[in-house]
Amino acid sequence: MFLTVYLSNNDQHFSEVPITPETLCRDVVELCKEPGESDCYLAEILRGSERVVGEGEQMLEVLQRSGQQRGEVRYLLHHQRAPGRESGKKET
Repeated sequence: MFLTVYLSNNDQHFSEVPITPETLCRDVVELCKEPGESDCYLAEILRGSERVVGEGEQMLEVLQRSGQQRGEVRYLLHHQRAPGRESGKKET
C-alpha cells in the first residue's frame, strides 16, 4: 500500500510512500523531509480539521481508522516543529 504525502500546500508537490503494518509516522517523515531538515511533522487533514500524527503511530492503523472517509483525508508534511513540541524532545 502507498500513502500520498503532500510536501507543501501545492497539490503538484507530493510523494508516494510505501507503508507496511510496521511503518511508523517517523519513518514516513524521514522519507519525505529534505536532507538536513530536522523539525518536520505529519498532519492528517479532514474537512479543514488538522491533527498532528504522533511519531510512534503506525500509519496503516491511522489509514484504517479513517474508514470510508479515507478518500477525503490528506496527509501534509509541515516543515517546522510540531505544535506543543519542544526542540530536541522526542515523542514516544
